Amino acid sequence: MHAISEILEFSKAKSRIVFEDGSFLTVYKGMYKGDEAEMSDDELEMLTSEMLSYGKKRAMNLLVKKSYSRRALEKKLEDDGYNPAIIGKIFEFLDSFHYLNDEALAESLVRNNKMTKSRAEIRFLLKRREIPDDVAENAIETVYSEDDDTDDDTDPEMKAIILLLKKLSMTPERIASLDFKERQKLAAKFYRKGFRSDNISKALRLENFDQID
Repeated sequence: MHAISEILEFSKAKSRIVFEDGSFLTVYKGMYKGDEAEMSDDELEMLTSEMLSYGKKRAMNLLVKKSYSRRALEKKLEDDGYNPAIIGKIFEFLDSFHYLNDEALAESLVRNNKMTKSRAEIRFLLKRREIPDDVAENAIETVYSEDDDTDDDTDPEMKAIILLLKKLSMTPERIASLDFKERQKLAAKFYRKGFRSDNISKALRLENFDQID
């Protein structure tokens, strides 16, 4: 038997059963109709199995809509009330089908954003998506090194700066017509985004953006 310390309202739909040993099990209201003082082994096993089934479905539904890092998905499941034991079993299930891959997700995010964001912005994006720092740095190094294997030796950051300048309707001719303060103000937009100062200066001195395409 498992002694129950208290049964709390977790949300409108769920209750949290807290045991005297400090562990807990969050269930949908109405699932547990037993004694509020203790729970049998069979009842605990049955409820845990049911909530694990719900947890697997919840995780799959989340992953269908969006790619998650392991930590980001773990937080979602924690917010839903699942206890560490159930979350661990959910991840065992997901891993058996290779549904989670922080390395692949990180490389995909870097590859999809390197033409519009600085390395600093990409690092922030990866951190926000709960990608571990070491995985994030490896992904950045891997993706940016891909350019070293091509005939194009232009720094990806330069391409990103030029693309953003074009979105601002800036041409080399317009940039050349700016006075010192206007030019500094334009450069500051890119400094704040984390682009390297040498790339910013070089981009603002270009006579033809096409040479970067």
